[in-house]
Amino acid sequence: MVKPRETLSEIEICEHGGGRRDGCGGGRDGGSRRRDKSRKIIDFSVNLNPYGPPDFVFDAVREAAAEISEYPDSDCCALRARISGREGCREEEILVGAGASELIRLVALSFVKKRAVLPRHTYGEYEVAARLVGKEGGAGVKIERVEMPGLQVKPEQVVEKMKNGDVVFLCNPNNPTGQYLSEDEVRQVLEEAERVDALLVLDEAYRDFVEKAFSQRPTPTQTGNLVVLRSLTKSFAVPGLRLGYAISSAENIKMMRKAQAPWSVSVFAQRVGQAVVGSAGEEFLNQTRRKIERSKKRIEEAFAGSIQTDANFYAFDVGNASAREVKRRLLRCGILVRDCASFGLPSHIRFSVRRDEENEELLHFLLEKEFSEKREVLSPLHRNAHHIAVSEQVRETNTLSPELH
Repeated sequence: MVKPRETLSEIEICEHGGGRRDGCGGGRDGGSRRRDKSRKIIDFSVNLNPYGPPDFVFDAVREAAAEISEYPDSDCCALRARISGREGCREEEILVGAGASELIRLVALSFVKKRAVLPRHTYGEYEVAARLVGKEGGAGVKIERVEMPGLQVKPEQVVEKMKNGDVVFLCNPNNPTGQYLSEDEVRQVLEEAERVDALLVLDEAYRDFVEKAFSQRPTPTQTGNLVVLRSLTKSFAVPGLRLGYAISSAENIKMMRKAQAPWSVSVFAQRVGQAVVGSAGEEFLNQTRRKIERSKKRIEEAFAGSIQTDANFYAFDVGNASAREVKRRLLRCGILVRDCASFGLPSHIRFSVRRDEENEELLHFLLEKEFSEKREVLSPLHRNAHHIAVSEQVRETNTLSPELH
């Protein structure tokens, strides 16, 4: 029997939110959903736009069906042209991939040599991708973790860790904590990357959910020390399609393209990408972002301001309880959350912002003593509530314009 690479024995499969709906347990989603299929599960474990997908996405899928007898365009020419217009960069500075996860691995295959720098509590695929390129029979890639006091990424601490040749992964906003670094903070890290000649990988998978995201981000065309990753999967709630893109210098993109498998982006994903990158997609995002922000205010009021996020999800400390046990108990109530043990936060759960009536269901159960030791921080409005009625105003905020639904 041929032995597998030794590097693989050092790698743990990265857990993710969501899960199979056919009752299959385990796997990459990190949790079993073994249950009666007739029972409804409200899934707070995935950080998707709760108002998607919009109808024009389904129109694009139907149109793409006519192309399934042909190979997809490996260069994604039409989609890159759309993205180029949206981002204000050249087409050769764009690489389309099957979601941010594929692009993260392409970055690692192309640029990770000796060290990868990443925050203590962040998206797990960065470490997995970096370790996969470790050398056999020799020193593997060193993972340099940056501490997060108060669960905050501090740019000055990232800068202190950076050395020549490093690849630095920053998720902005960070998963699972929801912290969004400002333009000045990102610039501080980028300037150090340029000074020591390191590569900053800025993963903006959740940027579309940030209310005041800066638009004048550092332009990748001006530096070979920056790769920006964007996701269309989460913004438009199409995780089954897998779609994202990278922006960097033309030379960096050329190297990543060499490492990419041919035809990795399906005709369906490319057609949907062309549909969402444009005025209809921007209008959908603007409208749903406003609704999500209103929902966040209600959630934060319920917690008396004790939790905060810049993204569309929260990391919540369940106190002395085990996050995995809280997750199991909530699942018995028909609610799926993400426990954060794999992020190095065993007393935290992560939950996304969904539609208001669904958010109220989660709040109702989180207020119960058996779920959390944090009841004292909750507002009197919700404490010991048995049922929370949804007002007409809430129903209105959950209604999209007919042309965007």
